[in-house]
Amino acid sequence: MNSAHRELSWLELNRRFLKDAHNPSLPLLERVRCLASFSSNLDNFFMVRVAELQRRVRAGERAAEHGGPSAADTLKAVIARVHELVDEQQSCFVNEVQPLLASEGIFLLSHKEATGEQRSFLEEYFRRRLRPILTPLAIYSGQPFPNLGNYSLSLVVSIRPSAPSVLPHTTLSVIHIPSQALPGFVPLPAPAGMHVFMQLEDVVRLNLSTIYTGYDIVSSYAIRTTRETDPSERRLGAAVRLQHDGDPPPEVLGRLLSDLELSPAHLFEAEGFAAFSDLFELYAAIDLPRLKDRPLAPFPAHVLVSERSSA
Repeated sequence: MNSAHRELSWLELNRRFLKDAHNPSLPLLERVRCLASFSSNLDNFFMVRVAELQRRVRAGERAAEHGGPSAADTLKAVIARVHELVDEQQSCFVNEVQPLLASEGIFLLSHKEATGEQRSFLEEYFRRRLRPILTPLAIYSGQPFPNLGNYSLSLVVSIRPSAPSVLPHTTLSVIHIPSQALPGFVPLPAPAGMHVFMQLEDVVRLNLSTIYTGYDIVSSYAIRTTRETDPSERRLGAAVRLQHDGDPPPEVLGRLLSDLELSPAHLFEAEGFAAFSDLFELYAAIDLPRLKDRPLAPFPAHVLVSERSSA
């Protein structure tokens, strides 16, 4: 089996999670978990398999493997198929799963959709839990972009000075989202029987004006970088994928791609989520057993004892 066939076969095997996510006979939150599983596996696929293909391309490998496609051709075919599968995943969530979640009283709000009560709650949450551990990093022309760790979630914020200043001029900043320290989905006040959440990066978005005093917020976008594994674990591996939400300006995307040394083909737009693997957290946060698989009942201890005695 040549390399292209092997990698494309792996992608089709992982697609079984998408097929399950489409399956209306599965409990709704299990379908959510299937979408998360698909993305989690894809994370590892990029970190290991796509990274290996990129290393071979960088090394100048041109010879085909046993008469099969070259590493560059394999990489091109793999990336094209991933784009198709990710589009299918987005469609499944937006058109099938999310409306069903809403019908069950489960809502994911953007930073623009919060009510006055929810905004007050989130402002206090931000002040107490988030602001003390956030460090915005200004990006100046000619300086290297801050290191974006593997799977790390960040906001890229376009800003504009609201008044003349003697400080160095900048129009771009990055804030790392502390998703390892705080829940990725923040539960909000809601009527009884409803489960309302906002993603952590949207909580930060809602409060950007308190971080960038003296600046107007032009736009903000969540980004997530996937990097190759490094056997020595002594350096940051090369980037193999960049995910983002929204529609960042070409100059912002161009700066990111240039710094990460990625081609536009390795850029993946997400509708609502920079990383669908975060849906594992949403699954765990909702205590609605009727929307999940029944847990397997433990085997009665007395049966084990009686079976052992009769053996």
